[in-house]
Amino acid sequence: MVSLSAKKVVCITGSLWTHKHDAPRHLLVKEGFMRPRWFTTGRALHDADYKAISKTSFQLAQAESSVLAFMKYGQVFTGILKDDFQKALEESDSGVLVVGFPEVIAQVAENYLQAKVFAFKPEGSDLSESLDPANKRGQLHRIDIDVLETGAWDEVMAEIKAAIT
Repeated sequence: MVSLSAKKVVCITGSLWTHKHDAPRHLLVKEGFMRPRWFTTGRALHDADYKAISKTSFQLAQAESSVLAFMKYGQVFTGILKDDFQKALEESDSGVLVVGFPEVIAQVAENYLQAKVFAFKPEGSDLSESLDPANKRGQLHRIDIDVLETGAWDEVMAEIKAAIT
């Protein structure tokens, strides 16, 4: 088993997503990365296994500094609690994989300076300003990708592996 200090934190964000099994978010999980459970004060935004909490519970967790990262989406708060992140870190073989909105990814990167942030974008598109601090700290790796190109995800995985090794 890998020691906690040797485990990695990998964050993925950007405007390009795929549900294909050769996408990095699936491959990294196969390689021992675990995704932390997210919370929401509303209903789930996509197919992830969200933990539903009340807005009052969120506000209490925020006041107790128990929220690692969050964002407001309409009237709903969504994010990751510190305990859920720590649990994923402890239970994983390789580390934690956080896939989400730039605002959330930026907060994770700020709290875990060893985090590597990968932003998947079409060539020439702009990155979220939320990622500027991670870029200044050297955590950000922009990956321009054309998902229709044969072998595109293979190249991305090679780039990710090189950056996290």
